[in-house]
Amino acid sequence: MLLIIGLSVLAIFFTLGFVIGTYFNRPPGLNQGYGMTSLENGDGPVMPDKGYKDGFYTFLVIGTDKDGYHTDTIMVVSLDTVGHKINIVSVPRDTQVDVPRNPKKINDAYAVGGVEQLKEEIKSILGFSPHYYIVVDLEAFKELVDAIGGVKFSVPQDMNWDDPAQDLHIHLKKGLQILDGNKALQLVRYRNYINADIGRIEIQQHFLMALVDELLTGSNISKIPEFADIFQQHVETDLSLRDMQWFARQVMQLDPEKDFTVQTLPYSSFGDYQGHNYVYLSAKEVISLVNRTINPYIRAITKEDIKIIRMED
Repeated sequence: MLLIIGLSVLAIFFTLGFVIGTYFNRPPGLNQGYGMTSLENGDGPVMPDKGYKDGFYTFLVIGTDKDGYHTDTIMVVSLDTVGHKINIVSVPRDTQVDVPRNPKKINDAYAVGGVEQLKEEIKSILGFSPHYYIVVDLEAFKELVDAIGGVKFSVPQDMNWDDPAQDLHIHLKKGLQILDGNKALQLVRYRNYINADIGRIEIQQHFLMALVDELLTGSNISKIPEFADIFQQHVETDLSLRDMQWFARQVMQLDPEKDFTVQTLPYSSFGDYQGHNYVYLSAKEVISLVNRTINPYIRAITKEDIKIIRMED
């Protein structure tokens, strides 16, 4: 199955929101995606009156596969502008969801019904639907890494894998090195770990933090035109430029070392059902993690808000 990494979109969004906003020098405006507006006095987007926390925003971050129809990387990100915190939660692509189709994998939702279908299935396992969405394709990741001159990263093991059917050829040596766009893509697509996709997610998360750290350095501000071109060609979002500017200014005040957390949805086990392998989520632990990190509501998410299933042979 084709693999893709969408972790770079978070870094693109934060950095480009800042540089584009600075470049055009516009105050926050209207957001058309979720019925929320932005105040002209610079206070940021306003939530509808549905019991949301003040200054707390959530984003569905999607990485599409090579054909652009399936999602292979799914993250839900929260930005707490009051508590000054960003939480990133990865959703395993093989997560089993309660849907009539087969396979019952969440990474098929986008192909079936686009962003709205994926948001519905995210809601079924998390208890809420993210406010905004950001979709990025594979080429954006390579171009972004090359644009910043590569990323220093310690490859945890030798990685060798060839799959001509996917046009996938991975050959990396263990150790600290500068990864260009092509090598970085090999790193994040590799999944020959004991725990398969979970191991891949862990590497993606580590690389994401290294990438964000590079992007938030002052030297990259001079690359506004190149970043903007990557953004326009490869990123789809319902965020307005004005809202991106406002959000990015909040993020630029944070310290990636202290104010960012990156986690994966808790799972109980792996299994098979009707010829497909699945990740089975742990409902109790999912609820606990969501309430500690990305829950946008004033009230706590409960078991009545979610529908996590476990169907196996």
